[in-house]
Amino acid sequence: MGAGDRRPAGPAQEACMLNIPRRKLYSTAFPLNKTRPGRSRLVPASSSVRTDDAKEEDTTLAETDNITEEEASLTEAGDGEDTSLAETNEMADEASSLAEMGDAGDDSSSPVETDDVPDEGAALAEKDDAKEEDLSLADIEMCKAPSLEVDTQDTSDIAEMETHKTPSLEVDTQDAGDVAEIETHKIPSLALDSKDGGDLADEETRKTPSVALASPDAHDIVDQETHKTPSFSPPVSQDSVVPPDAEKAAAAPPTPDKTPAPVKMPAQKIKKRKRARISRRKQALLLVLTCMMLIPSFIVVFEAVNAFMLYKQMQDGLVHLQNAQALFRGNGSATTRGLGQAQPLLSVYFDTHRLRRAMVEISAAHTDFVSLSNKLDHSDSVALAANFMSSRVSTLRALGHIAVVGTAVAQQVIQTTIEVAPSVAPALQLGIASSDTLPIKPYITPSVFQKITNMLDTITPLIHDMHVYARNLALDTLPLSEKQHHTLASLLTLLPVLETDLLQARGFKNELRWLLGVDEPRTFLVEPMDRAELRATGGFTGQFGDLIFSGAHMGPLKLANVGKYEEDHTIEGSPPDKIVYPKIIGQNAPAAYANWWPVGNFGLRDANLSADFPTSARIAMDRYEYEFNKKVDGVVMFTPTLIKQILHITGPLVISSYQETITEYNLEDRLHYYQLDNKGIRREEIVEHVEDTQIARKLFTQKVTAALFSKVTHLPFDKLLPMANQMLQSMKGKDLQVYVKNPQLESLIGLYGSTASLDRSTSHDGLFIVQSNLSASKASQYVTTSVQDAITLDKKGGATHNLQVTLDYQQRGDVYGFDTYRDYLRVYVPINSRLLTGNGFDQYARPYCGDAQSRYRPCLPDVYGDGSLICAGPVKIGYATSYLHDPYARKDHPLDAIGSPQNQQSDEAGRAMFGGWVVIPKNCVMKVTLSWYVPPMGEQPYSLLLQAQAGVSSPLNLAIHPTPGTCMLSRKDTPHFSGSMDGRDMSFTLQARRSRCSLAVQ
Repeated sequence: MGAGDRRPAGPAQEACMLNIPRRKLYSTAFPLNKTRPGRSRLVPASSSVRTDDAKEEDTTLAETDNITEEEASLTEAGDGEDTSLAETNEMADEASSLAEMGDAGDDSSSPVETDDVPDEGAALAEKDDAKEEDLSLADIEMCKAPSLEVDTQDTSDIAEMETHKTPSLEVDTQDAGDVAEIETHKIPSLALDSKDGGDLADEETRKTPSVALASPDAHDIVDQETHKTPSFSPPVSQDSVVPPDAEKAAAAPPTPDKTPAPVKMPAQKIKKRKRARISRRKQALLLVLTCMMLIPSFIVVFEAVNAFMLYKQMQDGLVHLQNAQALFRGNGSATTRGLGQAQPLLSVYFDTHRLRRAMVEISAAHTDFVSLSNKLDHSDSVALAANFMSSRVSTLRALGHIAVVGTAVAQQVIQTTIEVAPSVAPALQLGIASSDTLPIKPYITPSVFQKITNMLDTITPLIHDMHVYARNLALDTLPLSEKQHHTLASLLTLLPVLETDLLQARGFKNELRWLLGVDEPRTFLVEPMDRAELRATGGFTGQFGDLIFSGAHMGPLKLANVGKYEEDHTIEGSPPDKIVYPKIIGQNAPAAYANWWPVGNFGLRDANLSADFPTSARIAMDRYEYEFNKKVDGVVMFTPTLIKQILHITGPLVISSYQETITEYNLEDRLHYYQLDNKGIRREEIVEHVEDTQIARKLFTQKVTAALFSKVTHLPFDKLLPMANQMLQSMKGKDLQVYVKNPQLESLIGLYGSTASLDRSTSHDGLFIVQSNLSASKASQYVTTSVQDAITLDKKGGATHNLQVTLDYQQRGDVYGFDTYRDYLRVYVPINSRLLTGNGFDQYARPYCGDAQSRYRPCLPDVYGDGSLICAGPVKIGYATSYLHDPYARKDHPLDAIGSPQNQQSDEAGRAMFGGWVVIPKNCVMKVTLSWYVPPMGEQPYSLLLQAQAGVSSPLNLAIHPTPGTCMLSRKDTPHFSGSMDGRDMSFTLQARRSRCSLAVQ
């Protein structure tokens, strides 16, 4: 077979050997020359002689006799790679075979005409195309057991394949092709001494050798798919036809030591290296995959560390807060008098040494919380977690902001406290150690007050920010213990209350300055009210005392029994006060109330006879100044309900000298026992070493009141805000009523609490029912009052009321006085109201029936025969207290006839009044009825203000019948309200929507 017919080592075989796809080989090895190398090599140089390429092949094959020596040389140059003699012989045999094939090609070749070259070249090109399209079986076999074939016609590519160490090769050929060292670990320097050097590429090598090009026309060297690849330019060939100069160069005998013989690697070693190559690729892939799988683990570990750091910062901040809190515990406590338990003193909070240490702790906590909050807001990992746990992350961020702002507030408060402590602390210490007779030293001077107001102005917007952040909290999403959850929830509920109080304080700082007595002391008359003996403002005022504020320093409250001054108990061994008592003898009530006031004396104890509390307060202030020569700046009255509410916050009071524990549940019972029961009064005389009954009977009450005030003034800060809020709520319910002479402060009391004033408006309907127990007994605690009012509206907008007040008197215990209940009932309505009918009011001096001890006919269970007064069992009336113009004085009283109210002259300006006596024997039920008409008032819709009396809890049933045609209603659909009156005023508005009416309640 001639050289022209032998198939050169084409791209398919090279692809097998290099493990490179065939089409990719073309694009890689010949990027710029689009002519396939196989076709260019098929063009013969002459038609009469063998081609120079064939001669070169013969020459090359002839030199294979030296293959043994060359192989031995290569073996010695290897890096520890042992090549056996058998392998060398096998390669030598293959070289000899190739030489014989070359000789045969010489013999069979015939001269070819020049004109026939194109045809022959085209035929050979078509043959090459067919062979290159698909791998032949021989190609596949060659991939399995590769052998190295060298085309003598066009020796283009020389490759050393899959060797670890390749010796230096010197190539001295006329037309050297591409030289590639493929998949080698270490490649030595390759020296080329070629006139027209081909392309050299180190493919898939780890270390690329340095290549020296000896030929001036050497092409670029390309390292393909290597780990370290230098930058070379691919060869650019203008023509693949061998030039004539190359033929002459080929005729010269080649230098044996510069032309390497083709080497055939053993199949076993090629497979071994191939497996090693694939293993390395798999290892690289596995390494990448392993890294990708480990990345989440790394992230988890990193985020775990990050979360731990966040947790550590939070814990550090909390520890600093706990340290600051601990500074004000322990040593700074004292036993509150009468309580028998240790309570922290206010002076502890003004210890400058503690304050400075607390500032250090708070500042450290603030720094920790700032860092924590910044990380929660800006950390990428937290942002990623927010996609999965948005509610929890939002809560954590909000808590971080609250912690930052809260510690900033604490810094401001502590700094201001440090500044004012030098003037406040001595006053506190003096106030604690001083007796009741020493003058009161102010806590807050004008300069201190100014600093405090500046501080409040600074922290108010910060508290608002905390309140805003708290709206985004969802504590249930956090892994908190029950105690932690409760603590956080309790603190967060204080934020809106604190914000409201601070805003209010900023609005009336001048009024607060007046109230606290910053510029001069303020004195207030304090009167507890006993609702068991009901009066207009809520109860009988049997005790009184002065409460002084000097620079926010509240003086001790010492209550006295008013009966000792205004009553004559000489028979009982307690003569009246020689100075005060003469002043009240023969005194009449103020003119507005004189026509119905039944008692010949009038003093401080009776001053709260007006339904309008400011009016009653002014009367009390006037009587107090008249009787005791003291001027006061205001009046404070409260019911036992307020004390119960305070005890609910402070806890029980322990009165050790009496071995009594007072709770919100037994308060009224124990007070009445020591005030009214002879056994309790006797015990007071023994404990207090007092023989005067009128003095002794209120001493236990004074102990309870003093202990309560002392406990309130020593409350911890976390209970002061709930206490202040409770005070405001009690004012709205009229269990606490305050009046002051400062008009601006009085207006603020009405705005945020209640002045307990009588409504005198002419723009809406109104109703106020007022009861006054003038029986000289504590029977009110056994009387249940219920109210039912049916209102019918006419076309003009007027309202007709049909009121029924039911008084159910079931005596279940001692009333400490007369059994028969005598109540002066007043009903206040709009000024132009007109009475229609009434029943149940006593018709004075018109006896109707009596009990068995009287000379009148006996009363039946249905006393009046109309169901207005129903009694259980025999009716017992008995004696009554002394009244003015009483025709039955000092006798067994009968029951008078009943009818309409006898008093229609109002004692309050701007209101009409229907009033009269309602007399009820014990264990009887009285129904008082009234009907009146209210002319149209204001614009539609109809509205009614129903005012409630302090100290009375009355069931209420209200129904409003709209104007006919306004609403399509059946009787059962009439707008109505069923509830209770507990001291709070209620407003009712009739609303009509699409022929439907409803009742709105505020």
